[in-house]
Amino acid sequence: MTPEHLRERLLQQGFLELQADTFDEVAAGIGNLVVLPLDSPAQRPEFFDLTVVLPEILSQFPRDTFRAAFVSPPASATIAKRFGVLRHPALIFLREGRYVGTIEGLRDWQDYRQSFARLGTEPPRPVPVPLTVSGARR
Repeated sequence: MTPEHLRERLLQQGFLELQADTFDEVAAGIGNLVVLPLDSPAQRPEFFDLTVVLPEILSQFPRDTFRAAFVSPPASATIAKRFGVLRHPALIFLREGRYVGTIEGLRDWQDYRQSFARLGTEPPRPVPVPLTVSGARR
């Protein structure tokens, strides 16, 4: 599947496509936003799996609980880094533009349901700062 096919699939499923230059403004106007920063499905076929599973997970909650969106490359890498994503595919949860949490990597159905329920009600919090190790000895 090409990146364009993946993009079209998400749009057909009702996902909102976010752009880097309007990301903050759009996100601030949405209660619970779930953002999928895309990468090449050829390099990471798990993205396709998540696009199949995600609409099913969302259907388990009342229709207005979450709004799903995606960001295409190259902006997706910047957005993922900004919110501390270390593993793909990832879902970034925002409430009115403020960080709530992430789900990284593919999960089983029950874990997704529990994580969505938790992240849909948790208060916003600071974005985690990735730790870097420097000066380590061998």
